[in-house]
Amino acid sequence: MKILHVFRHPPDEVTKKLAAAVSRDREASEFPLHQEPVDYDALLKLVLTHDQAISWW
Repeated sequence: MKILHVFRHPPDEVTKKLAAAVSRDREASEFPLHQEPVDYDALLKLVLTHDQAISWW
């Protein structure tokens, strides 16, 4: 199972630990919405190629 983590803000230590726990035994990718400019085409491709996406706000 492939999981995508979308971060609106730079993740703090707690968020990093939670993302790592959720991703255990899975292929995981990250997409930073907080870094300008945001490539929404790339985000859409990632969402469509992963089984699950989690938005971290």
